[in-house]
Amino acid sequence: MTKRILLLIAIAFAGFAGFLTGQVITEKMEIVKYSLPGSEDTVGEVETKEARKVLDDFYQSKVLQMGAEASPSNDVGARGRLMADHFIQVSERFGIGERLTKAQVLADTESGHMHMDHLKHDHIRLVAFGDNVVVVTGHSSSALHYNGKVDTADRVFGDTWVKLNGRWQQVEHCVASAPNGVTRGYE
Repeated sequence: MTKRILLLIAIAFAGFAGFLTGQVITEKMEIVKYSLPGSEDTVGEVETKEARKVLDDFYQSKVLQMGAEASPSNDVGARGRLMADHFIQVSERFGIGERLTKAQVLADTESGHMHMDHLKHDHIRLVAFGDNVVVVTGHSSSALHYNGKVDTADRVFGDTWVKLNGRWQQVEHCVASAPNGVTRGYE
């Protein structure tokens, strides 16, 4: 009986060792170029035909283009239409972190507490998750006036978009200062 148990353990170990040494499954990543004013290197990273369809649908909805137009013009109405009702912005500005609601972001924009002089993004990446979620990441060197200060430092950002009731809406925006520049993933 002991010999059988040892034999089963040896077979299992040999199978597991073979899996570890040579059976790595890799998916082919396709890079799809999307034209976006202000960001010449916007791409989608897709692994499946379904993911490509989601990114194409997202891109064709023009939400990124509308956002790029609304931000530097500080258009509160246009910006508000892109945001879901339960939108959350998590940000770090000048060493201070904030968690703002849609109403707070729009009020800050309308009052001039937060406004953009110009929008400059690069290294934008689009990734689909399932049938109705797209995550957008990138690097920003836009001039942002915030709380009486001008932020021209490099920043990194991430936006989560969800297709709700047939319309792409931004549910989350996260931004952090990167005063020492950017590194991995932004090459």
